[in-house]
Amino acid sequence: MMSRLMLSAVLLAVTSSVYSAEGEYDGIPLGPLAGMQYELCQLNPGKTLDDADRQTNRAAAAFDNVGLDLGIITFTPLYDHADVNNKTADYITMVYGTIPAFGEGWDKWENSEEAAEVMRGRDEVGTCHFKFNHIDYRYMDVPALDATDRRVIQTEWCSRRPGISKAELDAQHKSWLASTGNETNYIGWAIIHPRLGQSNAPGEFFHFFIYDSIGSLMQDEEWIANGGGMDGVEDYYSNYVECSGPSVWSGSLAQTP
Repeated sequence: MMSRLMLSAVLLAVTSSVYSAEGEYDGIPLGPLAGMQYELCQLNPGKTLDDADRQTNRAAAAFDNVGLDLGIITFTPLYDHADVNNKTADYITMVYGTIPAFGEGWDKWENSEEAAEVMRGRDEVGTCHFKFNHIDYRYMDVPALDATDRRVIQTEWCSRRPGISKAELDAQHKSWLASTGNETNYIGWAIIHPRLGQSNAPGEFFHFFIYDSIGSLMQDEEWIANGGGMDGVEDYYSNYVECSGPSVWSGSLAQTP
């Protein structure tokens, strides 16, 4: 099922104004909702992840040549939900930027012969499905994000438990943000709200946490396992949301806005 191909993560948080979602990242204002488009892809017969990586680099070059104010990255599964009975996506290509940049970008893209060649190559490498979402940036350590192209993401689809309002859940997120101090090691956190092409989305939203390495991810796993972090995780799951379970994907930025 396509819903099993989705991203997933555990909710963590940090405090301090230097880590708040204020200002800009890659030219994207962090206050308003922004845009994220991702493609869930299965490799076509005879194609490899190297082919997918080359295709992403071609798309990145075309973004630059056509003049798109959008970033692009391809993720491959690290800790996914696949087993003998369930498939996962072979790769996920994500594009991000402001929502107006998506509108302008698609108009330019549809009138570019170079873009048309990229799309033909896309269809040769994999079978993909576009999904468009709104990004609610909650925390971005911009200097840390700018220091590396490496991205390890941990995500999780969630829905509110019956009786929990959006305001109550938002207050819980802010409370945890203020209470966990400097215990965690991720360098970005956003809440992603599904919009277009998402009638089969497995939840109301998903958490999107960014790490600069697997080592940083494992530091947070150590905090959850042995540093007291599990209490907050269990409280979140028991009282506020029902979630699909965390998964982790790995990639490197091919192009920034």
